[in-house]
Amino acid sequence: MMEEAGIPPDARLVSLDTIASVLAIHFADSKLWRPDVYVVPERAFGVSLPEGITITLSHEHSEYRWLPYEEAAKLLKWDSNRNDALWELNERLCRDHPVRTS
Repeated sequence: MMEEAGIPPDARLVSLDTIASVLAIHFADSKLWRPDVYVVPERAFGVSLPEGITITLSHEHSEYRWLPYEEAAKLLKWDSNRNDALWELNERLCRDHPVRTS
């Protein structure tokens, strides 16, 4: 979190139950790995940002956006992120902090 977005290491993580695998061939450096590495485990987390935190992206990233669930889901490339992790995080947030309509 700190390296990629400048989020302090003491920010509260929300551990998700979603676990997936990404094929090793999707990583440029996979040619340097052991030949018996076929998949990379993918764990998913959310993070609760403390008040006043400013996102500071690493050189590997060019932008970030705060989006409603439906818009964010349309932008994600991997099904494991879109269909599993984002959905689970949204469900957890909605159950813990339901949106009030009145």
